[in-house]
Amino acid sequence: MQLTPLSILYPGAMFEAEGKRVAYWDERWDPLEELDSLVAASAELGVSAFTGTQAGRASTLIRRGREINPHLIIGVGGHHARTCPVQVKNERFVDKIWDRSSYGESLFPYQEHTRKFFARGDMQYFTSRGCPYICAFCVLTSPWEPKPIQEIDTQLKTMHHDLGFTEISFSDPNIAVGAWRENGKIERVERAKRLRQIGDVLRPLAVRWDGNIRSDYVTPEVVDALVASQCYSLEFGCESGNDRYLRDIMRKGHGVNAIRRACENMKGSGISVMYSFIHGAPHETPEMFLDTMDLIDWIIDTDPLARVSVYEYAPYPGCPLYEDAVAGRGYSPRFVPPQSMEGWGKLRLMRGPIYWIAGLHFRLDNTRKNFPGESFALIEPYVALAREQWKARDIASFPCEDVEAMIAAQRGAKLTGSTASI
Repeated sequence: MQLTPLSILYPGAMFEAEGKRVAYWDERWDPLEELDSLVAASAELGVSAFTGTQAGRASTLIRRGREINPHLIIGVGGHHARTCPVQVKNERFVDKIWDRSSYGESLFPYQEHTRKFFARGDMQYFTSRGCPYICAFCVLTSPWEPKPIQEIDTQLKTMHHDLGFTEISFSDPNIAVGAWRENGKIERVERAKRLRQIGDVLRPLAVRWDGNIRSDYVTPEVVDALVASQCYSLEFGCESGNDRYLRDIMRKGHGVNAIRRACENMKGSGISVMYSFIHGAPHETPEMFLDTMDLIDWIIDTDPLARVSVYEYAPYPGCPLYEDAVAGRGYSPRFVPPQSMEGWGKLRLMRGPIYWIAGLHFRLDNTRKNFPGESFALIEPYVALAREQWKARDIASFPCEDVEAMIAAQRGAKLTGSTASI
């Protein structure tokens, strides 16, 4: 998905509220020549980047900016600056960092001069922010803050009047937590009620949505509310199919039975669920991951609309499992953290044999988008191989580079105007 770049639009709205003039540039859409022109005429350059590939690209772009304008003040924000603040600040081309968890997220960044960033790609919006859980693999723990329903109503109607979108991605880290602290008091709302209120906003606009929710939230009442709210797709962060690992190591806050109940409750709802798992995190044994594979098979057999992704563990700084990975506790090989943004950009985070084996086997919807029509014949042998290896529980290797090169070629074909698309 090519989501709305809220990571630059929210901070930009904050800077504008402070009286600064702000211009926005998105590498996915805008030409480098435009960046060069903006940098040459600017006093400051701010870049937002996530740990991994984005951090590497950010380092390349800001070095380019400094060469064009040696007097440019350069700042870095986003997830990578929050989790590696000292390292980022020590980069020779970085003058300052923005390392708080959010900037400008209470503002509405939709304006005449930012409209094009909402109009292109896939619409992204937050109905809440924060997640209060303390999962051992995640660094996003923060209080849950729901956006008032009236504010959601006003903002979505404003954008829809101009753009007429029919789908929207609610990128809340954890939609409908149900409890938050406001003015020193604990406030609560029933999850099903909150979801129905969101649906009351979307139905008159004929807009449907996708998003994330915890599997232990998914009761029959919540499923009814999801259907009524115009939800068509969800993601559950399942992580593991081994109960002890899920509870004691991942500290997920629920066990495998919650995932099974959620799957049974979602079956027949018409909502397609992506079940997301992690492979290779510290302390996971091969036997534990076999439990995960068995659970995935059960999910696929139970719900015909289920989709599955399995990501290789990504050691992101700032969480307990990261420290175990760096120390080599229950993790092989020991993870050696890169010492620069460029170094982080060179890592193959989350992708590996199991990523492609599971993806090609259980994400045929996505594969057919990548290889439409007759071009599917190109990838079909790899789909067959993925199915064979999954069935044999053979996940040690896979021709990942071949598949990635093939997808890159498809992307290039699309960009040059052929019938290939992603």
